[in-house]
Amino acid sequence: MANQDPQPEIYRVNAAFAAAAAAGTTSVTNITTSQANNEEVRVYALQVALLDEAGTAISSVTGTDVEFDVKITVGANNVPSQTFSLTPAILSESKMLTLPSPILVLYQYPMSITTTCVNALTAGATNGRTLIINLISELALQKVAGTYTDSDFPRSR
Repeated sequence: MANQDPQPEIYRVNAAFAAAAAAGTTSVTNITTSQANNEEVRVYALQVALLDEAGTAISSVTGTDVEFDVKITVGANNVPSQTFSLTPAILSESKMLTLPSPILVLYQYPMSITTTCVNALTAGATNGRTLIINLISELALQKVAGTYTDSDFPRSR
């Protein structure tokens, strides 16, 4: 239930990939938005962080094994319809990927994030990767266009 309209929300996804993971290894995370039947969630951006097994951030300058794809599924549909790469966001200074239009999640629509490790990870200590994705979003009441009747606008006759 929204305490304010709109209410800022952040949904977090942790996708862990072990060292020596094969190319194409996926991690699927289901997200529960906990919204009421008159509310909707809008996702505006993704903030990403890439860590090694020790929990140390991977530097974008010297980082290796930083190619990851993501697929966002809402209901039965992928939004956007194609899998897209997170590598530009991981290598950027802002670590943000702003969506051109918000992703809309309505009541009882399941939402899932599928993360794919594009390249094979090398074996050895600290070669595992953990990809953290924060979905920057808001929870808002649905706006309904009303119909007006004579009783809504009293007037003299």
